[in-house]
Amino acid sequence: MIKKIRSILADPNVDYQSKSFVLLSSIALIGLFVAMVSGIMLGQAFSANLSVFVEFVLFSGMFIWATCFNGIKKAMVIIAFLLVFVFLPAAFFTSGGAAGGTPVWFAFTTLYIVMTLSGKPKGFFLAVNLIVVCACWWIGYTRPETVIEFTRKEAYYDSFFTLLIVGIVMTLLVSYQVNLFRRENERVNSQKKEIEELNQSQKKFFSSISHEIRTPINAILGLNEVILRQEDASEEIIGDAQNIQGAGRMLLALINDLLDFSKLEAGRMDIVPSDYKVSETVSDIAGMMLQRAGEKGLAFEVDLDSGMPSVLYGDEVRIKQIIINLLNNAVKYTESGSVRLSVSSSGITDGHTDLLIKVSDTGIGIKEDAIPVLFEMFSRVDQEKNKKIEGTGLGLSIVKLLVDMMEGEVSVESTYGQGSTFTVRLPQKVSDPATIGKINVFDRAKQKNIYRDLFTAPEAEILIVDDTKMNLTVEKKLLKNTKIRIDTATSGAQALERTLEKRYDVILMDHLMPEMDGIECLRRIRSQMDGKCRSVPVVILTANAISENQELYASAGFDGYLLKPVTGLALEETLMNHIPKEKIDATVEPTGGRS
Repeated sequence: MIKKIRSILADPNVDYQSKSFVLLSSIALIGLFVAMVSGIMLGQAFSANLSVFVEFVLFSGMFIWATCFNGIKKAMVIIAFLLVFVFLPAAFFTSGGAAGGTPVWFAFTTLYIVMTLSGKPKGFFLAVNLIVVCACWWIGYTRPETVIEFTRKEAYYDSFFTLLIVGIVMTLLVSYQVNLFRRENERVNSQKKEIEELNQSQKKFFSSISHEIRTPINAILGLNEVILRQEDASEEIIGDAQNIQGAGRMLLALINDLLDFSKLEAGRMDIVPSDYKVSETVSDIAGMMLQRAGEKGLAFEVDLDSGMPSVLYGDEVRIKQIIINLLNNAVKYTESGSVRLSVSSSGITDGHTDLLIKVSDTGIGIKEDAIPVLFEMFSRVDQEKNKKIEGTGLGLSIVKLLVDMMEGEVSVESTYGQGSTFTVRLPQKVSDPATIGKINVFDRAKQKNIYRDLFTAPEAEILIVDDTKMNLTVEKKLLKNTKIRIDTATSGAQALERTLEKRYDVILMDHLMPEMDGIECLRRIRSQMDGKCRSVPVVILTANAISENQELYASAGFDGYLLKPVTGLALEETLMNHIPKEKIDATVEPTGGRS
């Protein structure tokens, strides 16, 4: 029996109330046994000893049944009933009333109810126990003949032994609680440590997998961009290249969805606000989506409120991600008709406004019963009808998580078979209240899609460090028209040899490399004796520029970062910011080309 009690108290799967029942009941049984023996030894009244004996027998039988036959839940209520309605009233009237030890047992019963019961039974028995106590005291006071009085000696002995027994019970109970809380605290600390280690492992895993996946995509999209720039390429080649570009971007979007969702679920994605021009943000999105909608023969319309503030303060990258995910979703589920993006704002209040985004389509719509689960991860509603549609089912769940992180709201209205409208409200700070005015976002988008060399710099020299030779080839080809003189290194050690021999204007450094990573290589370049590049700007090339890594790169001393897969435009803009101005000729006419 003792082994059974120990196993229940040590079992982490047993709930707290059940453990409290076993502990209190086992200690109470010992107390009743001591009270019974002491009552006989002291020569108490036969009725008092009989009452204690009956209580001990019934309590023992109930306890054995509860622990050996999994009847603890029922036994809790039965024992509470017997204590309140039978045992304690009987003990009160046969064992000296208020002058004996029964009052202490009434207090013990209150503790028993609090620690073993919950919900409505707990409230019921606490209330009834109070009523029974009041009734016993009132009857004992008004009708003293109903109470078998103790002699002065019996009253002192009974109250002393009762206080001693209940005191021991309370001491053991508190000791058990302290020990339980200590073990629970140790378990929580152990789990916390395991979670922290798991988070670190996840962080390393996602950083590594992001790097490994983006490296070949960087080569595919980079070399494809080079093909799209060629003026002498046939229309067939350009068409094929555009298809590759579209498929590559779709693959990249799927990978980003998976990585972003994992980071969001792990709580490792932060909102990084900055000033952004609303018109440029919308133009960028229009440029991306115009071709996508055109491939399906859909009309793509954009309505940008000319009266809204021109510059807002928020996380432009995540806002773009929200809008693009909604637009991709709309295009995906629309076979004919149109997709429309509307961007507006509420009035300005205390320097803040609500950015309002609406994405409407004439697609298949959403069934009413599917709307509540629409934003759940991996959710694909109406599977039979949409079985030919590609996607992970993560887009809308990422939208919901990002909107929640920015303390906004997202909602949907849909008529099945006719179309849907998604509405997003994001609180933003107003940086410039001047209105946008009338602009054509498609004209600006088309201008952005025409490839132009931003500059030439034939006197400039840069070093690109990357352990993947294909990446080096891509970056050199993307910078070919700038006429920059480019040296390469395939390892940190090789880079250190180059920086001892020559001073470069800029160094582009890959982060994850074997033997010596980019951060360690930068540290050595900065402290290199007789090194010629100790003060040269170094830009990190990374596939994982989450906020934590951005802080890491900044604290390590990097002068900027480029996110893979890198584009020619991003490379040129970064180099323009770091190459000495006297070496840059920015008066270059467009080279033509396509992108």
